[in-house]
Amino acid sequence: MRIVRSFVAGLEKVVQFPSLIAWLYLTSVLLTVPLALSMRTLLKDSLGSSLVHENLRQGFDMDWYGEFSSGGAGNSGSAGLADSFGPSVVGSLPILSNLEKLIDGEILQADGTILLAGLLFLLAWAFFAGGILDRYAHPNEPPTRARFFSQNGEYFFRFVRLLIISLLFYWGIFRWVANPLHDWLEDATRDVTQEKTVILFTLLVYALVAFLLLLVSLVLDYAKIALVVEQRRSALLACLRGARFVLVHPGSALGLYLLLAAVSLLLVWLYSLVAPGPGQSGTTTILLAFLVGQIYLIARLGLKLWFLAGQTALFQSAERRG
Repeated sequence: MRIVRSFVAGLEKVVQFPSLIAWLYLTSVLLTVPLALSMRTLLKDSLGSSLVHENLRQGFDMDWYGEFSSGGAGNSGSAGLADSFGPSVVGSLPILSNLEKLIDGEILQADGTILLAGLLFLLAWAFFAGGILDRYAHPNEPPTRARFFSQNGEYFFRFVRLLIISLLFYWGIFRWVANPLHDWLEDATRDVTQEKTVILFTLLVYALVAFLLLLVSLVLDYAKIALVVEQRRSALLACLRGARFVLVHPGSALGLYLLLAAVSLLLVWLYSLVAPGPGQSGTTTILLAFLVGQIYLIARLGLKLWFLAGQTALFQSAERRG
């Protein structure tokens, strides 16, 4: 019952403070504008005055895309950023692609520009985390912008230190677990002729990496909450506090996380049903694809806040019960 109560309480808090979604959405848009402008320049230089743009009006031109992604076709040698553009960025394909890179331990092999944008986004979350968690932990306090930004400023550097610790944790998983396991998997299945055996070994490796990522994510989530709810100053001690909470309440912490993860999977499934594919060419369908994508982005941000609000409710409920 504690899981369900925290699940519902988290949703209620997200609905109670919709302005938090607006702040995060605006920040996300502002952070992606430089990348969008850079990509626009690359596309403009690649297409130039050629007839390729006529082909693209009728659908996606794979011949042109092969040259563009490899740095050709007037791409000014910016193959890294150009390689991030293509059919796989439309619809639900980016979600599956990013998930595969995460489990394979290849997420840090992306283009440096994209990694920098990702780091800026993480720093933005570190800035907003204090105000968000304060509002969820103290819903009866006046929800003023002065208090919100005051809490953001007070906790920012604590969350930056926690971000550094979290990046070290994730790097350790990729460096010492995920990559060696994938190397072992490749060696172990090189001469295996049974496809079922290869699939089984692959699933086991993925399951182990996913479990470690989930465990670290849980600990870090409750470390963030402990920083604000208990007004802690040490990010390292907050991590230990988060680990202690997960160890003392494993069923509730994991159950709530999996319940919210199920909602996330449902959201991805619904998006995959309605998201237009890469074959859009008309103004109306392109605009529709853009609007559907923005609605999905807003829903994802709301879901992220639902995680934080629900886990905050669980943390406070468990601590009140002793």
